[in-house]
Amino acid sequence: MKTMFILMSHPLTPQQEEDARRRFGVERFEKVESAAWSQIPASADSVLPYLGDLLERLENEAKEGDLLFVQGDFGATCAMVQWAFKKRLTPVYATTEREAVERVEGDRVVTTRVFRHIRFREYERIV
Repeated sequence: MKTMFILMSHPLTPQQEEDARRRFGVERFEKVESAAWSQIPASADSVLPYLGDLLERLENEAKEGDLLFVQGDFGATCAMVQWAFKKRLTPVYATTEREAVERVEGDRVVTTRVFRHIRFREYERIV
């Protein structure tokens, strides 16, 4: 059973789940998270100390051919993508289109941005 491990700070949308099923044959979705993932301090010299619990869990549960949907802190994301390649997982990220809607409320203009899922894209390596 192909699993998509989800490492980001918000849940998947129904469109994302459908895309993962259709594009990659994903049958199971597993949220992998820890408080550390969303709270990596900007002042930290390294992100690696914040990834230990996540790596341990993935090491125990993920198997070759599974997907890792990872988005977050740039350095932590980069480290997790490298780890995924090493473990023969497929690291992916979501692409979106942004739609802005403006409305006038009294003497101010309020802009709302809506992000619409387009597709998952595999992280790539330059070799």
